This record gives sequence, C-alpha cells and structure tokens, in this order.
Amino acid sequence: MPAGRPALVVVLLALGLVVAGCRAAATSPPEPDPTPRPTISPAVAATQVQLDGALRARGLVLQQTELTVRPGEPPSFAAVPRTAFRAILPDDPAGGLIVVYELPDPGAAATAATDLAAHVTSGPGRVQYPPDVRLVLRQAGSTVVFFPWSPASSPDSRTADLAAAVSTVGTEVPIPRG
Repeated sequence: MPAGRPALVVVLLALGLVVAGCRAAATSPPEPDPTPRPTISPAVAATQVQLDGALRARGLVLQQTELTVRPGEPPSFAAVPRTAFRAILPDDPAGGLIVVYELPDPGAAATAATDLAAHVTSGPGRVQYPPDVRLVLRQAGSTVVFFPWSPASSPDSRTADLAAAVSTVGTEVPIPRG
C-alpha cells in the first residue's frame, strides 16, 4: 500500500461509523426524560383545587408552573417550600403568578402569613413592590396563598378578576396599613 493509504482507510472507516451512529440516533425514538417532574404535596394540591375552582368560576384557567418565584418576602421564608401557579391572562403572559407556601401545620401557616403581612407593609418589604400594589394574602389549612398585583402595571384587565377569585380561597390574612 502507498504511504497515505492506511491513514485514508482509517479515516473512511471512522467516517462510516459516525454516519451509521447518526442514522441510528436519528431513527431511534427519544428516550424518556429521567428527571422526575416535581410533584406537589396533598396540602398544596388541596389549595390548588380551591384556586382552580375559584378561577374557573370567573372564566380563568389555572396552571402549575415550574418557574422559581420569589416575591418580596421576609427572611423567615427563605427555606419555606413554595409552588407557583399561573392564571392564564392573554394580555399579560408574564403575569398572573400566585405563590402557595407550604408550612408544617395550620398554626405555622398562620404565624408565617402574619409575618409575611407585616413584612410587605414594612419599609424593606414595601420597596420591593410598586407603589400601587394590591396584596391578596390567604391561609388555606397549612398553606399560605400570596398574590401581589399592580393595577398600573397589569396590562390584562382580568387581573382584578383574578385577585377577586384568589380572595375567595381559604381565609383572609389581614394586612396592616403601612
């Protein structure tokens, strides 16, 4: 064989293997995603059912989102598990976010909700929201439901309907006037 032939044969064989591998990958069905989808606890699922019913009564649709949502909250909420839901608002695709915090029991939820209410009206908490913010804060069993919204910053006119719907879930947590 001439001097360059063995190298050419090796290159052609390698190229053939690559092409065969690509063809097999292209015709194989995709493998299932090994990453498990997050599941929600029974307490959050019960709150989701309440939210879904309240929103449907006003013609709105609720969906779970995998977004990491961290509204302005006190330091005590740093490790509190949370699940974000989104109400579908056609004129505000980035809006409609509702956060459900899960606490160990209803007593802990009541304490946490009171802490959140105090925080959002305090100096450090107030600066994290627009001046015209409206806050919906509810307790449903061992969960706390939080929906902050701004009439001036909400491009979808249905945001007020969303706030009214969320206001029917669980029990109201009073927010001090700051």
